Amino acid sequence: MGLLAGAWLLWWQGIPFLFDWDELIYGSLARQMLESGDPLSLVINGEPFFEKPPLFFWLQALAMGALGVNEWAARLPNAWVGGVTVALVVAWGSHLRGVGFGCLWGLLLLTGYVPLFFAKTGLIDPLFNLGMGLGLGSLLGADQARLVGQSGRAWLVVGALALGLAVLAKGPLGLSLPLLIWAGYKVWHPDPWPRWGEVVAFLALAGGVALSWFALEWRQQGPEWVEQFLRYQWRILTTSDGHPGPFYFHLLAFGLGCFPWAALSLTGILRTLLGKDPGAGGGSRFRRPRFRLGSAAQVMDPCQRAEHLLLVAFGIVLLLFSLVVQTKLIHYTSLLYPMGAYFAALRLQSIWAGHCSSPTLAGSHQRDEVLSRLTLWESVWIGLSGLFWLSLWLVLPWLGGSQGEGLANLGIDLTDELAWGYLKAGVDWPLYTYGPALLLLGGGLAWSIGRHKVWGWVSLLLATGLSAQLAWGWVFPRLLQHTQGGSIHFFRQFVGGEEGSAGLLSGTVGLYGFRSFVPYFYGPLQVPYAAFPAELSAWERTGQMPDYLVTWDPFVEELAELGSLQAIEQRGPFWLLKTSPSFSVSP
Repeated sequence: MGLLAGAWLLWWQGIPFLFDWDELIYGSLARQMLESGDPLSLVINGEPFFEKPPLFFWLQALAMGALGVNEWAARLPNAWVGGVTVALVVAWGSHLRGVGFGCLWGLLLLTGYVPLFFAKTGLIDPLFNLGMGLGLGSLLGADQARLVGQSGRAWLVVGALALGLAVLAKGPLGLSLPLLIWAGYKVWHPDPWPRWGEVVAFLALAGGVALSWFALEWRQQGPEWVEQFLRYQWRILTTSDGHPGPFYFHLLAFGLGCFPWAALSLTGILRTLLGKDPGAGGGSRFRRPRFRLGSAAQVMDPCQRAEHLLLVAFGIVLLLFSLVVQTKLIHYTSLLYPMGAYFAALRLQSIWAGHCSSPTLAGSHQRDEVLSRLTLWESVWIGLSGLFWLSLWLVLPWLGGSQGEGLANLGIDLTDELAWGYLKAGVDWPLYTYGPALLLLGGGLAWSIGRHKVWGWVSLLLATGLSAQLAWGWVFPRLLQHTQGGSIHFFRQFVGGEEGSAGLLSGTVGLYGFRSFVPYFYGPLQVPYAAFPAELSAWERTGQMPDYLVTWDPFVEELAELGSLQAIEQRGPFWLLKTSPSFSVSP
């Protein structure tokens, strides 16, 4: 399953451009690391980068060393991480509830829209979540080992290493969040209480792995990097950092993004809490036998304990990022995806079991029939969220293919010149780009007929998985051509042309007006950036004025008033301008 998952994630993984900002920032850091040959420094555009530790960039640099500096290499680590993640959830699910359940859990992760898109990106979070999830699972494994009279120390070592690497992937949250979740779980299940010596050894090992990089940075560059890093972490926690949102943002993102199984997940969580689900309550045909410790009367159920840990983790992650962390970005709660997929698999298995079992085998057939039927709210939410995605896959090709004329035909007056620039980027949208919509429509119709049957859900999951892959390979590349294609085309001409051939333009290039990380991956390693005319004036006075400028529609008139410029080319809202020797800026 892990190998199949890795191959599934690799399919068309490198086709779309890296998106601005995050993917391009990380890919540019890895590129710079590879070019400099120094894995211990994080530099972008000649300036130190203080926001993230280096583990993920090391993996990207290794991939780029083997495959070259391209989108495939930048995203390759997450195909590997996704394969390992699916292998682990299939193994754990199989241990808890049987091989069928484990495979279903893994398949849901690979067919939900946002979880699949997320796993195909070049973001840090899949690796970060793998470290935290493995750490929590190992802590639970140590607990279960102690319950049957074993030491559990091997589990503790694995957990400490995993959490230490999670910190090296993204920061202190990689240790603090799992420990907060574990503390909440131990309030629910205080036995067996760990020995204090084991606690100290665990924290020392996890902290030693985590602090290794920070100690090297402190030694090489002094305390500045660590201070700036901690300031950034605090800013993300206490301010919106330019990404505000309502408190229900992450719940809504989960409910829409994890189509088609988000509604099943939330129902599975509620029914597990209340003990009403055939897959979670007493008398379940899916539960493993209970374990007793010696002659003690206390009953130990590893499946129930695992579900309690998942419930605590889901609740803490959702509450923390909804009510405490002010920055609202969709990938901040991506740890919810594997946990939500577990409860969705639990709910889906109970639906199938209620319609495939006989009274003789089930023993309580009428109860299973009632609990296995989709509720009204589940059906409505699945239908509405499906319509949302269907509309998206229809509207994007229509808007792009009509170059915005479709809006005018509908009487919609788009006054924003920048938006018009994006729409008129000259991107070809052939009819097959409606493929994701047609697949989803077919799967949705099949599900509407057989939503209580195995074949209905198999049709929908197959349709969502394939439509997501087609959207990744057909829709997203064209969408990024609209939003970034012109800028990428211009900067590529200074490092080797569109296809890596000889450079089409000689000279230096600068970026003016809009902030972008496109040049540092697709163009020269260092491209000066100016946000205001005063900075152009400083370039002029010091003799550092670039030969060319790449800018945006909103700033063209502003630049035209400042000096003599020659427009070389326009692509969408992006402009390539040549500066003349007489170019000057009034102070």
